Amino acid sequence: MEYCITYFSSAVSSTTEQVVLDIINVSRQKNARLGITGVLLYINGHIVQVLEGQQDLVEEVYKSIQADPRHTDVRTVIRQPISQRLFDRWHMGYEILSTRQYEEVRSLIPIDAQSAAAGDTEQPVIVRMLKGFFELNSLHRTP
Repeated sequence: MEYCITYFSSAVSSTTEQVVLDIINVSRQKNARLGITGVLLYINGHIVQVLEGQQDLVEEVYKSIQADPRHTDVRTVIRQPISQRLFDRWHMGYEILSTRQYEEVRSLIPIDAQSAAAGDTEQPVIVRMLKGFFELNSLHRTP
């Protein structure tokens, strides 16, 4: 069964957009090896990321993300099985958002990790919305 984790975090003050791009490049290679797909949205030090793949591998990647000292305040938004991937073409899609776009995304996503229905394998509406947003606005479509 496929699995999805979506989270918010805040980058530490020394994290520049170039550092994020370097992380993306390394993550794409690692995710390709592990069969992980997803997208990362970044704005002014804030991150929204969706990870999809085999549950144990997604959890492994997420544990390393949580332990990464380059960001703090990692908050799980969605953590559940899914029936299919929505970002299957991207090992790590990436987009820099404007402040307005970030606030729009942030206002739509419930921070309560319990908001997803237990046992529901359909992608939550917010993840589908993120996919649509990413497809319309992405400049970095390299898988």
